[in-house]
Amino acid sequence: MAKNILIIDDDEMSRGLLRMVLEYDGCECVEAENGASGLTLLESKSFDVVILDNAMPVMTGMEFLDRLQHIPHKSDIPIIMITGYLNAVTRENATRLGAYAIIGKPYDFGELRAIVAQLCPSAAPRRSHSFIVANMSQTYSPPPG
Repeated sequence: MAKNILIIDDDEMSRGLLRMVLEYDGCECVEAENGASGLTLLESKSFDVVILDNAMPVMTGMEFLDRLQHIPHKSDIPIIMITGYLNAVTRENATRLGAYAIIGKPYDFGELRAIVAQLCPSAAPRRSHSFIVANMSQTYSPPPG
């Protein structure tokens, strides 16, 4: 049975790339562009894991975690927080608010896939990816000649 994952990130390209990787592993993914949209989706559908960016407009990842604590039967959903601003304070606050894991950006897709597989054993990668995901913060330059 496919695992349902909610991806909350304001960057459309990041969401799409993450969705492609996880769907390749057999997961079903739904995307939200901010924490408020994510909460709305969470109240109407069941998810096995939430992958949550922290720095977003409308509602940050930390605000999402705080509000999730007050939604009956939803506060136990494992949350994997991803952030470009990982430091001790962010890690401490996310952990206190119930995040299962906190990963800095740019993150390693292998690490993220391993955490998802740990949380959802049926979503474990069936095979290694045959494509390479480049660091999206760098520009691509074709080889000379």
